[in-house]
Amino acid sequence: MGRVIKYEGGAMETATAEKLKAFVRGELTWAEVEGMTFEEAKAIAQVGCDLAAAGRYEEARILFEGLVEGNPKDSASRAALGTVYQKLGRLEDAVTEYSAALARDPANPVALVNRGELYLRRGNRQGFTDLANAVEADPKGETSAGRRAKALVRAIALAAVEKVKEAPRAKA
Repeated sequence: MGRVIKYEGGAMETATAEKLKAFVRGELTWAEVEGMTFEEAKAIAQVGCDLAAAGRYEEARILFEGLVEGNPKDSASRAALGTVYQKLGRLEDAVTEYSAALARDPANPVALVNRGELYLRRGNRQGFTDLANAVEADPKGETSAGRRAKALVRAIALAAVEKVKEAPRAKA
């Protein structure tokens, strides 16, 4: 057993104290302090995805908020939380989570396509860039987000072509 540090509430092992200090300095996430493995986090995320797929968004929100709180550096959990927020109509929170995911992983196709769609709905041209980047991140459409990005880009291109075709008729 390691050296014990005394504190007002009792005693604490040195290793735990060092982990807590590293957490306070921003060097460890809470998940790392607690010893959560990647496999455990992935299993919890899968439950969250299953809940969301079943339309149980509030329960999925709780799980993903916990994962993000435990490890704010996890871009996949942040993108998933953004998706849940989007389904709940919390669009500002969704954009915030997608942006946080992209700050860690600029090629996250889920965050790119979903933020892109939200931006386009607001009339923000950054949405086009996000969709183009989502297609670039998954050029073969191996993920559902990549396939959705391609479909949205195609639909936007077709709408633009139709608009160009109608322009001469409108002037006549």
